[in-house]
Amino acid sequence: MSIALQRFSNLIAAIYSAGNDPDRWDGVIREITDTFGAVHGFLVIAEPAGARWAIKTSGNGSSPDLTSSLDRVAEHMQRLPAGSATTSDELFDHTSANGLTNSFLARLTDDLPPSWICLTMPDHGAINGHSAGLALLRALVPHLRGALRTQSRLVELSRERALALATLEQAHYGIMIVTADAALVFANSMAGRIIRQTDGLSVDAFGRLRARSSATHARLRELIEQAAESPDGGGNVPVARPFDNRPLIVRISPLDGISGDGDGQWHRAVLLLVADPDRDPEPEPEALHDLYGLTEAETLVAMAVLRGDGLPAVADQLSVSVFTARTHLQHIFAKTKTHRQAELVRLLLTTAMSAP
Repeated sequence: MSIALQRFSNLIAAIYSAGNDPDRWDGVIREITDTFGAVHGFLVIAEPAGARWAIKTSGNGSSPDLTSSLDRVAEHMQRLPAGSATTSDELFDHTSANGLTNSFLARLTDDLPPSWICLTMPDHGAINGHSAGLALLRALVPHLRGALRTQSRLVELSRERALALATLEQAHYGIMIVTADAALVFANSMAGRIIRQTDGLSVDAFGRLRARSSATHARLRELIEQAAESPDGGGNVPVARPFDNRPLIVRISPLDGISGDGDGQWHRAVLLLVADPDRDPEPEPEALHDLYGLTEAETLVAMAVLRGDGLPAVADQLSVSVFTARTHLQHIFAKTKTHRQAELVRLLLTTAMSAP
């Protein structure tokens, strides 16, 4: 079994391409199958963390039904050192071949269960005296292993990105990442809403963040540039909004650990946290019960204190006397281990982090 150098090079390029785009594996397995003159071929990609398998096939002929025997075949494949190739004669006995007779096989990953490739030849003669076929498979194995490592890393990065984005969406603040010249790189949903509604902040035609007033915009750009240049740079700036809403509170900070090529404006990322005072989160009543054992009446008093209502107003809301409202407040102090309304407000604001 021989293969032209150009065809081998094209095959290697296709293998690495599939590592970056898993949808291409079927086509690559078809090329490998045709190169070997096999009846059919398939690549079994294991996902150990999810106990799942992905089977990429050549589409040639009628492949054996592996879905019911993957675990059993994996047990045999685990006996092989990762990166090694063999034949079905050496790996199975006649009662455990699971439809994979007359095949070249190779274990591709160190994982348990492993990923592996199988190429089933037309007859036993094709693997008898199998040195050329095994030699070609062994030449492909390092590249298949490399492509699968790339694919695994990309999957891992994709999951990490999804988790990071989901985490940022839980924040009660607008979160933005910008470059040194205020070009917007990322915005979570809350920040995106502020930008779309031009609620004090917007993005210009060049993708750069802008504040409504020119003076505030100049200060915002100054703080962003400082944060981009120094780990001690940044600061806070109020951003005026339309319709007499209270100003947005924007905190500008260096975002260490994210660097570009060191050339131009993307040498340091800058983090902007945008708080909307008109959308301050409140703790969930259930959280106050679960965390501090507050009764329904005590929860209503605690929420009123957080909003700045005085005890007379609280008493009116509950239709009780001021003395009863004050008693509820004393019970709240005892349960939350606070002593003054200011302490209680700080605690409740912290508890609001658990709100959805």
